[in-house]
Amino acid sequence: MRRLLVVLLSLYGVCSYAQWNFGGFGNGGGDLSSYTSKKDVDYVGDRQVYHSMDIYYPKEAKDSYPVIIHIYGSAWSSNNSKGSADLTSVGKAAVDAGYIFVAPNHRSNSDAQWPGQINDIKAVVRYLRGNSKSLKVDTSFIAISGFSSGGHLATMMGTSRNVREYTVGSTTMDIEGNLGDFTAFSSSVDAVCDWSGPVILDKVNCGNAMDLNSFITPLFGNCSASQCPDKYALATAVTFIDPTDPPYMIVHGSTDNIVAQCQSEMLYEELKKGGVECEYIPTNGSHGVNAEKCPNMIEFFNTAREKKAEAATSFESIKSEKLSLYLNDNKLFISDCDETISYMIMDVTGKVVSRGMIDEKGIDVAFLSAGMYLICLNNVLNYKFLVDK
Repeated sequence: MRRLLVVLLSLYGVCSYAQWNFGGFGNGGGDLSSYTSKKDVDYVGDRQVYHSMDIYYPKEAKDSYPVIIHIYGSAWSSNNSKGSADLTSVGKAAVDAGYIFVAPNHRSNSDAQWPGQINDIKAVVRYLRGNSKSLKVDTSFIAISGFSSGGHLATMMGTSRNVREYTVGSTTMDIEGNLGDFTAFSSSVDAVCDWSGPVILDKVNCGNAMDLNSFITPLFGNCSASQCPDKYALATAVTFIDPTDPPYMIVHGSTDNIVAQCQSEMLYEELKKGGVECEYIPTNGSHGVNAEKCPNMIEFFNTAREKKAEAATSFESIKSEKLSLYLNDNKLFISDCDETISYMIMDVTGKVVSRGMIDEKGIDVAFLSAGMYLICLNNVLNYKFLVDK
């Protein structure tokens, strides 16, 4: 049974809306030693190498910085490749643009079955939020990037940001997990960049590239996609797509002989169909992070950050009459109101997560993930409320 705590805060306003060279072909290692860093940060607290991360800071001193997390590629086979997480391409681009760059380890396909790997990355985000003051993290914008198998994990982070336990067919998995000491914090990310990721696991051999099934099946106890379709669906970003997902940027080379470019094409089409903002950059390159496209990534993240900031600011200086709202049994009700009223619930980016008409039956909010939301009644912004699970 999920536990829901909603704190209502009144507002006034009018609504406005590598192994096997999976590490990056020359971009994998590199030297960021001239930048201030924190190495081997234990984000779970279990002293395991696969639960450590490195954090690099921009040279310009500030009280806080937005964040780019980047996940290395390893065909899910390495639990300690943060030191080769495309440091001189994605990493340098991030810190030079004023972002904290975070390179985490995660459990390999021999350390844990799925969803262990995504549970790890979600714990990374929660740790950053839980230690934002000491780490100088600006929690208003945390982006995620990943190469190859890291791209798979990054894409999962975007579409599953409102997901905890999830069932497909006969299989239920805890996608969020409960690792670490900061489970009260959100693991939500604000934008996603995928570099050549094998992202739709049951169709991973869609083109003329390497057969990756020997790396994928260990994630599911050596069960194939045809034998365990529900498990594969729970490890594929398209399963969780909805219009509230953060924006995506996808980069993939046409001569990639390890992960077929059709993987990215399929993801792009599914995101567009699902109403998710998405930018696809096909190149003529091979399997690896294309360093020439790192400026595109920074521009994409900057734009996403600006849009989020504008959406949050737009709610601050508006005024109107307030209606009284209260919570009972995971539902929101209007006090002393005998009419049906239209409502719209938005996340802090301004994206609509639920809308309809509220009557005496109330609004069921049990589905909402942890975080801050805003609610409009009759097109008037009346409350913001905090969901804490």
